[in-house]
Amino acid sequence: MVRNKKIKILQTIRQGNIGGGESHVLDLVTNLDKDRFESVVLSFTLGPMVDKLKDLGIKTHVIETTKPFNLFVWPKVKKVFDQENFDILHAHGTRAFSNTFKVAKKLTIPAIYTVHGWSFHADQNTFVKNIRLISENFLVKQADKTICVSDSNLADGKKHFDMSRSVVIKNGINQQKFNPAGEFKNIREELGIGHHTLLVGFIARMTIQKDPFTFIKAVAKIPATENIKFLIVGDGDLKERTVTLSKELGVNERIIFLRFRQDN
Repeated sequence: MVRNKKIKILQTIRQGNIGGGESHVLDLVTNLDKDRFESVVLSFTLGPMVDKLKDLGIKTHVIETTKPFNLFVWPKVKKVFDQENFDILHAHGTRAFSNTFKVAKKLTIPAIYTVHGWSFHADQNTFVKNIRLISENFLVKQADKTICVSDSNLADGKKHFDMSRSVVIKNGINQQKFNPAGEFKNIREELGIGHHTLLVGFIARMTIQKDPFTFIKAVAKIPATENIKFLIVGDGDLKERTVTLSKELGVNERIIFLRFRQDN
């Protein structure tokens, strides 16, 4: 009996730095049934996620761009498709899908678009928000299936455009990485924080969606006499401004800033 060939999937993501969507891609390619599926990853920047994928033996391509709908990289994307002969495109996020959908359409390859949060937000000015609404509406129409990772994402999409070819699939928990019975580094010992000190953590990409400024302002409202330390872990566009705000509000001595890390 001849066994059917594996289904070859292009998993594409906007960047090589690790955030929520990138962590999802790592878990997805690691846990998909290797007897049935072969995953290849295309990232649009270098970063620790790319390094991790290569360490895991996952074939990974990098095409550098920080822009969605970047026509100048589409020929390079086409070369990856021609080289790999994919069966399915699974794009994670706006930048990834906007730079791959055209090639998939031309090659009649089914396309899945996973929304890890829409690119439009309430805090954007009207022009930017409307441009992004138009873009997302267009991309949803290009997808054979749109996956939302939360009920609220689906509800937000339905407010603005047709989401009839969509489904909610909530992100799972990596039970190996987040195993309460596992052995992990002692962060208190590493940072010299005693067990009688209350430790409050904020772990996220430093972006407007994560709103680190509100956390800093909340710290400023807590009396300095309290035996509390605050730990902020992560990098991102707002990291420098977050550190600056902590100094302006006089709470920087109570906060420990750490760069992005992946503790196993």
